[in-house]
Amino acid sequence: MQFKPIKQRRIYQEIVSQIKDLIVEGSLSPGDKLLSERELAETLKVSRTSVREALSALEIAGLVEVRPGEGTFIRRANLDTIIEPLALMFLLERDRVQEVLEVRKALEVEAIGLATERAEDEDFEKIKDALDEMEEALKTGKNGAKADLHFHYTIAEASKNTMLIRLMNTIYDTMTQAMHVYQELWLSHPKETPERLFREHQKMVDAMMARDWAKARKLMFDHLERVQELIKIGNED
Repeated sequence: MQFKPIKQRRIYQEIVSQIKDLIVEGSLSPGDKLLSERELAETLKVSRTSVREALSALEIAGLVEVRPGEGTFIRRANLDTIIEPLALMFLLERDRVQEVLEVRKALEVEAIGLATERAEDEDFEKIKDALDEMEEALKTGKNGAKADLHFHYTIAEASKNTMLIRLMNTIYDTMTQAMHVYQELWLSHPKETPERLFREHQKMVDAMMARDWAKARKLMFDHLERVQELIKIGNED
């Protein structure tokens, strides 16, 4: 075991740390204008060179935007800075299906809870259309994986949470190709039938339309828990 000598933090790093802390605690919000380079230097009792280095580092990190002639402003969060690395991780680690399903469960239980509270008539129409699409696929003996995913995604959209929708979309992009295998595995289980699969989804819609937040969340949790367990069993066979 080897340890490396601890290097003293440079002044610009301390400035960066202070500004980050102010953003996290809410003292600085997106759109706020920072003090000028000279004012920051005087307030922090540091050189303007250190301030310039700090602002440059913050700009590279995407936390501030320097507008020539106007000043430096706190940037609004860019979802792509979160979503793109996550999408890449899922793409490169497709074998970690159980972990992806755990993430799905965490997101979708919350999604259906929010959708139950926020969905409007047009959202329910989309959800019911997706459910009809799924029922038709199951009745005709087709694999309804695509319709299944579409159903879950319409619930995410009804949550009205932009970041949650983007995260769900990222997960689904990695699940689409393998989803039909998972549904076949589900339907090959003696106790699982197309009718039962459809009824589970129908009950979710009924709970949502009744604005029963607790029941909707439990139904989604139980459904995804069983999917996860069946896939685990399938992998062991």
